[in-house]
Order: sequence, then C-alpha cells, then structure tokens
Amino acid sequence: MRRAVPLALGAMLGAGVFLGVAPAVSIAGPWTPFAVPVAALTAWCAASATRHQADSYGPTGAGYACVRDKLGVVPGRIAAGTGLFGHIAALTAVAGAAARYLPAPQSLTAAALPLLAVLLSTAGLRIRGAAGLLWLASTIAVLGVVIAACLAITPVDSPSISPQGPLAISGAAGVLFFVFAGFERLTASADRADRYSAAVLDRALPTVLLTAGAVLAVVLMVVSYQLGSARLALSPAPLLDALRAADAAALTSGVGAAAALVMLPVLLAVLESARSTGAALVSDGELPVLSRRAGPAGTSYPFDLALAAVAASLTLLLGPEQAVSIAACCLLVHYALVNAAARVLLLDGGKLPRRTACLGMGLSVILAMSMPVPAMAITLAVVVLVPVSAWSIPRLRGFGRGPRPDRPPEEHDVR
Repeated sequence: MRRAVPLALGAMLGAGVFLGVAPAVSIAGPWTPFAVPVAALTAWCAASATRHQADSYGPTGAGYACVRDKLGVVPGRIAAGTGLFGHIAALTAVAGAAARYLPAPQSLTAAALPLLAVLLSTAGLRIRGAAGLLWLASTIAVLGVVIAACLAITPVDSPSISPQGPLAISGAAGVLFFVFAGFERLTASADRADRYSAAVLDRALPTVLLTAGAVLAVVLMVVSYQLGSARLALSPAPLLDALRAADAAALTSGVGAAAALVMLPVLLAVLESARSTGAALVSDGELPVLSRRAGPAGTSYPFDLALAAVAASLTLLLGPEQAVSIAACCLLVHYALVNAAARVLLLDGGKLPRRTACLGMGLSVILAMSMPVPAMAITLAVVVLVPVSAWSIPRLRGFGRGPRPDRPPEEHDVR
C-alpha cells in the first residue's frame, strides 16, 4: 500500500487539480464543489470494473479485452478508440498546462513535452518507490503553499457566475472525472512491479479516491475564495492567479516552475496507461505490426511516438481547458462500455459488484452527455470514425490474433 498510494495520488493530483478547476467552475459556478463527490463515485465504479476485468483477462488492456469479448468487436473498437484518444487529449492537456505554469510559457514548449516524455520513457525512466513519494510530496508542497497564501489575506469582492442550466453539476463532474482518471495505475497496471493484491486494493482505492477528492475540494474552495467564480472560470492558470490575488505574486515563479515539474511525470503515467490498450490492440491485430517494436527499455516507441505526435499537434490547436473536456468525455464513454462489459462478466458473481457496474455505466453516460458540446462532438466523431476506419483500412500482413501478454491461453474463458 505504501507504493500504491503515492503513485496513484501523484498522477491524480499532478494533473487534474492544476487543470480541471477552471473549466469545471465555468460550467457550474459556485455549485462546483457538489460535483466532486459525483466524479469520485463515478471513478470508484470504473475502478471496481477494471479491477474485476484485470483479474479475468490479465492487466494488459483488460477493459478493451472484456468489452470486445462480452459486447462484440465494434463496441471493443469504440472502447479502444475513445480510451486512446482520451489519453492523447490528456497528454495535450497536461503538456499545455505545464507550459502555462512555467515562468516563461511558450506554445512550442507544450508541443515538445509529449515528445520529451516518449524520449524519457524509451530511455527507461520510471517513477517508482522513493521517486513516487518525492513526486507526491512535491505536489502536496506546491498545493500547500497556494492554500496557505490564499487563506492568509481577505479577498476583494469578486463577481459570481450562475450555473449553466440544470445539468451544470453533472457537466462539472464530467470535467472533474479527469482528476480521478489515474486509478488504473492501481487496478490494471501492466507493470508487474505495480500489481497489488486484493487486500491492498481494498484499502488503497478508497484511500486514494477520498484523498484526491478532499484535496481537490480544498483547492477548489480556497482558489474560489480568493478569485471568485467569475474570475476563476476565465483563469488560464488558476493557482498562479490566486497567488497574485492574494498579494503573493513573488511566489508565482517558484510555484509555477514547481507545478510544471510535478506535471511532467503525469505524461509518463498517461503513456503507460495508453500503452496497455495499445499492446492489447496489437495482440488482436488491430494496429500495425510496427507497434510490436520496442526500444531498449522495452517500451513500444513507435506507438508512443505516434500518440505523442498527435498530442503535440493538438497543443497548437487546443488550450488545456478544451483538451481536458475532450479527454474526460472520451474516457467517460470508454468507461461506460467498460462498466457495461463488467456487468456481463459478473453475472455469476455477487450483487454488489454487478450493481456497482450498472451505477458506473449510468453515471458515465449521464456525465458524458452533460459535457460541453464541442467535447461531445469530438467524442462522437471518435465513436463513429474508429469502427469505420477499422473496417475500411485493409489489414497488414503479419497480423494474427494471439494470446494477450500476461494472459495464459487457459485464462481466456475465465468468468
């Protein structure tokens, strides 16, 4: 548990807390804190589903494998497409936010960061053990400075904004789901060193989700306290603007540099999560055989490079706020299918896991349908284009469906 919690918390707090606050407040205004437990509950249901799927299908691409097996090839491709594009959008969002928090932000810096993450990953850099603890401690330290500064001075009166209709809280919860999306680091890690027993997960998952939710709620409240919901909704870098409003502008350079630094390992975590689905797609013959090639550290560098190249291109077209919404919407559709497949997988199991999967499926659909229209439109395009492309693009020779890594043949029919 000591290894599990820092890695998952570092991934959650190192991305979503710096990214998701402003776009969520722009949707729900002062009602945004009510969206935090909704997002956390949705993440809990998805984490429970992926945990059961990893037990049955092996951790490598477990969600995609279960959807394909239980719901069919087309839903499997949709789940894979939305999952991968959600991770690409997440790379775009984190890179863009890290570049914004730097003392001298540049647009080309954001484009370079995903490619830098691939280089570091191929070279063998991993955040493990003491490095995971240092990552989490640094993130908490940055947030602690911001919280203390915001509470140290009484803010000036700032205008508030009204929620955008009755679905405002669910829309904000959809955006904030991005904060909790690092749970697969616990439930379905493809790295043997990061696989945990059921007893560890029973303690670690609630600890991680509750802690991340509590920290997010505190940061949201203190930044809103200092800026007001109207200013916060328009802020490109909420934590830095909150420091300026709290008469602590002298701290912005140091806090900004530290915030950018703690976001860099998140890029590695996103690549690891996407690589798991990519490996399963290669095994099923859905991706070019080029993706089988690995670098010195064992990573599939052509696959990583393709993801990073698309993410780097998107940083020139999208701001982090738009990328967060797109990533969250795609991942919600992905986990709606994952929960639906888990419901079928658990037909012979206990009632609570089945009901959790049903609840997760419903929440994921509601939150995805409450997202901003551009995010829904792009997600819909992914849902439509991925299966069409899979049917229209001829397969390359050398493909063959084989057993998935870490999944012995006799486990294929495990229920």
